[in-house]
Amino acid sequence: MRALKIALLLFMLVLTVVLSGCGTFVTAQEAHPNTQSQASTSSTHPAVTSTPTRLLKSQANTIADPVRLIIPSIGVNAPVETVGILNNGDLATPIRSPWNDVGWFVSGPQPGERGSAVIDGHLDRPGGYPAVFWNLRYMQVGERVEVMSASGKTLDFQVTRVAFYSPQTAPIQAIFGNSGGTYLNLITCAGDWIPSQHQTTLRLVVYTTLV
Repeated sequence: MRALKIALLLFMLVLTVVLSGCGTFVTAQEAHPNTQSQASTSSTHPAVTSTPTRLLKSQANTIADPVRLIIPSIGVNAPVETVGILNNGDLATPIRSPWNDVGWFVSGPQPGERGSAVIDGHLDRPGGYPAVFWNLRYMQVGERVEVMSASGKTLDFQVTRVAFYSPQTAPIQAIFGNSGGTYLNLITCAGDWIPSQHQTTLRLVVYTTLV
């Protein structure tokens, strides 16, 4: 029982830094050239060398890992990488193809498993050029999100809400810990770039539910 409590505590500690770290690992961009209202989330830190332990996972899980994210309305058709937590406590981002891939938070549920699966992606790349989630801000309630699994199965999700938060007010439980259904939440940065803090002013979350 104590081990379970420790695991839950560690999980919640991870969640408290995930959104606050959206731009904190952009150490090479202090003189960020992009001053648009949507700022960069590029990462210059190495990825975690070991796969994090999956916490709160079902022992009877039969769902295969996600391999591709498809969002027809904004033209996204992206490979999915697994991401964990960096040594500095921030949520990692894709490294094989940082600007074109998305990252599934491997310590949470898989898309299609009960709970809140989370996929992140970069908004833009150095110089302010669009990255995979550049158009995520334009998504509308009712639009479709598809996830293809390693087994070849495609799961359909529907957007239920699009929300912008400051790092301090983001509802961590709703984004990462809602187990009341089968959800997939997409995350990227938004707002203005703050050079002194190495992050943006807002986080964008697109909430979807399995249909």
